[in-house]
Amino acid sequence: MLCGNFGLGNSRTLSHMTHGFKTIRLRWLTEIGWAPQDVLASEGDVVGCSMPMPPDMGIGRFDLMHLPCGSSLFKGMHRFLPAAAGHMVPLGTFSTDYGEPTFLVQTMKGGRCCQQQFLPEMTLLYEDGVDLFGHVRQQRVAPMVEGSSDSDMVSLCMKLSSVQALLGDDETHAMLTSLGIQVLQSTVVRPMPRSLATLLHGTMAKPFNGGARRLFAQAEILKYLSLLSDHLMPVDHRSGLDFKGKERVHALHAYLLTLDGKLPTLEDLAKQFQLSARRLNAEFTSEYGLSIYTFITDHRLEQARDALSTTDTPMKVIAARLGYSHVAHFSLAFKRHFGVAPSTLRRGAA
Repeated sequence: MLCGNFGLGNSRTLSHMTHGFKTIRLRWLTEIGWAPQDVLASEGDVVGCSMPMPPDMGIGRFDLMHLPCGSSLFKGMHRFLPAAAGHMVPLGTFSTDYGEPTFLVQTMKGGRCCQQQFLPEMTLLYEDGVDLFGHVRQQRVAPMVEGSSDSDMVSLCMKLSSVQALLGDDETHAMLTSLGIQVLQSTVVRPMPRSLATLLHGTMAKPFNGGARRLFAQAEILKYLSLLSDHLMPVDHRSGLDFKGKERVHALHAYLLTLDGKLPTLEDLAKQFQLSARRLNAEFTSEYGLSIYTFITDHRLEQARDALSTTDTPMKVIAARLGYSHVAHFSLAFKRHFGVAPSTLRRGAA
């Protein structure tokens, strides 16, 4: 899809980003100059940084999260002042060498993005309700964001080998073919249900930390890939799908009931029980009525309620046993689930 002509306004600010699975490099150049920033993140960490923009245009921010399932999540937030209305504000250049074939999704909430691509050369326009998909090894782009309304941009970069491990080879090929990106170094824009984009925009929510946060993000990515594949799948093919492995799912259920401390990732569980992550989660949901993530979260919070009501175990110890790295995260999750703070429940039981 070709983008029309847009004015660039008075902005003289440019940026340069080089983004791999471990490092993101930002350089915003203004009249007075800005030093480049190198940000390193280990798997599961979330790195956040304010991005300086021209004072008459607005403010920007990014959050970056690396996951152990061969994927990275990037969220850019743009908040514009009235002077930016009617202009496409340039964000500079974005260059990446992923090292292997990678599945790429970019989605906007509010506003629109006009993206100039150089490998190969083309210009694409995507916006709320129209998402960008790619099958790439390398990427070099120069995006511009419309300044008439605030917007959030989320990008999912996942190694194609990881997608194949989650969905299976046949379903991955069918998804790429349906999108029109079966050939390496191809990128397209497609209208998509907003409910799919909403999942990606929620992947970096903050109710948990550490392993629980990784598991939450991976669960949402898995859900997104499942629903995307289902949305693209022909009806006759979709009706032929079935999932096997109930014995393994029963073993997983028993394993989760006895598990303490840090939660394993979905990918680790899939390897341990010898099913793809998507199939394992689908079988588990079919058998027990809850996804793996929801089941283990609910079960652990029920354990916490019992411990608070019947023992004097310190809240910090309970939180650690259940996989929460901080008591505050445990307290927030507990209150959201039961409607009452754990400290209140303990005082009432005393």
